[in-house]
Amino acid sequence: MRDEAMPWWRHYFDETFFRLHEPLFPEEESRREVGAMLDLMGLPAGSRILDAPCGWGRHTVLFGEAGVQPFGADLSFPLLSRAAGALSSAGSPVRLAAADLRALPFRDGVFDGVVNVFTSLGLFVDDAEDLRALREARRVLRPGGRFLLETMHRDDVVAAYAHRDRWTLPDGTEVRVRRRFDPVTGVSYERLWWRRGEERGEKRHALRLRTATEVDGLLRAAGFTGMRYYGDWSGEPFTHESPTLIVVAERRD
Repeated sequence: MRDEAMPWWRHYFDETFFRLHEPLFPEEESRREVGAMLDLMGLPAGSRILDAPCGWGRHTVLFGEAGVQPFGADLSFPLLSRAAGALSSAGSPVRLAAADLRALPFRDGVFDGVVNVFTSLGLFVDDAEDLRALREARRVLRPGGRFLLETMHRDDVVAAYAHRDRWTLPDGTEVRVRRRFDPVTGVSYERLWWRRGEERGEKRHALRLRTATEVDGLLRAAGFTGMRYYGDWSGEPFTHESPTLIVVAERRD
């Protein structure tokens, strides 16, 4: 029986999550994102990169193909199992850890780069917990290492907030979503229903959306410097209308 007091992210990222979301991310799109991450971070071949959280490894595997040494960390055992299978199939070393972003099982200064994408920083909802995750990312970076964060941009999301949405996956699964945004806390609450034939289910999550000002404040509080902001993966300048907020920060000491 599920503990209702358990944080939503403890049970949300399961096989159902994978089945509902994997079709939304074509491999070529993920490949372009990996190329953009390496370009924006300016990391050469052979660099050690931590993908955290790595999910089912859609970027982790492609980092290996791009000539860097990928490591992955995630709390979801189902998704880590998927990532391990993908890495093995690609002939890449399986370097994965079941880990909380707030307590990474790596030594200080072992990575040249750390990436946190898909608005994963907002999972904890709370500023103090997200700050712990950022400080851990900085801790495992070597001096001079780069941290890349990609998240939805609150200003743009709120300007055209989609309270309802629906789509159909290639396997015929029908997905319906209802959302509610709290402008005081900055949290977006989502309730998702899915149906495929006689199968059906429901999932819920809450996600903290932040302005660039709030993100910048957290990064500075975590000890990062030299922040560079972008509005998309092509490196376009970040503006108030950018749907995506991408920032590259450094650990300089």
